Amino acid sequence: MSSLPTTPARPLPQNLIWFISVAVVLHLGAILILVLGSPSGLWWLPSMGPSPAEGPQFAKDINAKTSTYYLEPLHLSNNYHFLSNRMQISVPYFEAELRDKEGETIKTIKFPDENANFWVKHRQSLLAQGLAMDFPVQPRPGENIPPPGQRNPTITIWDLPKGEPGEMTFVLSTIPEHLIPRDRPVSRPSEWSLLLARSYMRYLCRRYGAASVKLVRHSRNPIFPAVMFYRELPPNMFDETVCDFGEYRREK
Repeated sequence: MSSLPTTPARPLPQNLIWFISVAVVLHLGAILILVLGSPSGLWWLPSMGPSPAEGPQFAKDINAKTSTYYLEPLHLSNNYHFLSNRMQISVPYFEAELRDKEGETIKTIKFPDENANFWVKHRQSLLAQGLAMDFPVQPRPGENIPPPGQRNPTITIWDLPKGEPGEMTFVLSTIPEHLIPRDRPVSRPSEWSLLLARSYMRYLCRRYGAASVKLVRHSRNPIFPAVMFYRELPPNMFDETVCDFGEYRREK
C-alpha cells in the first residue's frame, strides 16, 4: 500500500504573526485597563463607613476611551458591579414637582408609584436606585497648586446651602477640589445618576406639558447588624436624607 506524499505546512507570514500578536496584546491590555480602573470594595473606613476604592485616574481615563470605541461594541465593557451587589443601599424614592411658566407647582408625583402595577413599580424602583448611586469624596492631602494660568480642578458634591442652618436638603454644588469640607463626610452623585435625573426630568416635561420639573430624592441609610454592639446609637441614624437634583426647564 503506497502512502501519499506529505508536504510540509507553510509557515505563516512574519507580518501576519506580528499583526496577530499586537492585536492580542492590545485586546488583553484593554481588558486589563477595565479591571484596573474599576472600583473595588466595599471597604470599611472608620470616618466614612463602607466605601469603594476607586481605581487609578490614568486607568479610568484610558478606560473611558477604550470602552466607548472598542469594548462596548464587543459587549465587554461591564465591570459587574451591579446595584444588587450593593447591600448597603437603602430603598430610596423621589418626588418630581411639575411647575408652570410662573414657577408655581402644578403637581407633585412620587416614584415609585404605590398604585402602579408590579412591572412599572419595579422599573421605577430601579430608577430610584440609580438616582441614589452616591460615592464618598475624600479630600486630597495637602494643598493642590495648579500650574500658572490654570485653575484648580473642580468636583460636584452634595452640599448644604449656606445661610440656612435649619435646612437639611442637600443641593448640587461644584467647588474646587481643595475646598472639599474636611469636618464632615462628603459624597457626590455618580455621572450615571446625573444623566438619569436630567433625562427623566426632560421626559416628565414632555409627558405632562410642564414648563419645568424639580426632582428631589429621599433616602435613609440602612441599619447594619453592628448596631447591636453599640452602647449608644450614632446621631442622626434614623434621619432621612433629602437631595435636590435641581430644576430642569423645557426648551422653547
